[in-house]
Amino acid sequence: MLFDVEVSKAKTIAEKFGAAPFNSITQIACEADLIFLCTPIKETPKVIRSIIPHMKDGSILCEIASLKLKVIEALKTCSAQNVQPVSIHPMFGPDVERIEGQTIILVPVLKPENELNITRKLFPDNEFIIVDAESHDSYMAAILSLSYFVNLAFAKSIQTMDFKLLRRLAGSTFTVQFALAQSVLDESSELVESIINENPYAKDMINRFIDESKHLRRVLKKYPEGFKALCKDLQATMNLEDEGRRIRRELFKALRNRRTECFKDDSSL
Repeated sequence: MLFDVEVSKAKTIAEKFGAAPFNSITQIACEADLIFLCTPIKETPKVIRSIIPHMKDGSILCEIASLKLKVIEALKTCSAQNVQPVSIHPMFGPDVERIEGQTIILVPVLKPENELNITRKLFPDNEFIIVDAESHDSYMAAILSLSYFVNLAFAKSIQTMDFKLLRRLAGSTFTVQFALAQSVLDESSELVESIINENPYAKDMINRFIDESKHLRRVLKKYPEGFKALCKDLQATMNLEDEGRRIRRELFKALRNRRTECFKDDSSL
């Protein structure tokens, strides 16, 4: 069973996977034993509250929103309807070849042990990390909100450059950064805006980044002798040991393989 507000899209996907398209999510809620909810971040709490009263006794409602504080509050209303809530955040995108082995975050709602058991049955070959909603959103401010903001600023900064020459001159570091910017720009603008604006911790994180950018510029301009000390301090706190080097080698290897594909045409950001 499948429902999407874009009816034609839902029909196409349903035909591809042999599913039955429905005209409303309420219809599905009345019949389904398990519902996977994938809706815009802003709409998720409202959708949860609207379908719970229609769900079957003992059924499961699993949602995958990228932010959790407001979502968890909505899911807690499941207890009044004898519906089992599950809140996960898959930490991978559509580009992965296999979901097996990928990391999935589980945010407890009512009964953490039951929710983990359900999630393991749904995704038996994945790694699970359990964090509370507040910690999840706090860390997503760095992992998602800040990363998206930085890459948008990077893309905007190079927007007027000669991309044909830029591609010819690019080394590994720029290739990595360019690919990251491309991946952010490939997301829907609605999702990116929500990840930045809907996370209550994002504003402080982005302001800290802007302050540190200004500080770095001042150090480079007025105190170049302090730049070495700044770098040493960062090297001491960041992971530059074997694990960090291994990850960087794998990343650069993947980017080398992708470089020709990424830069083979003259399209711009």
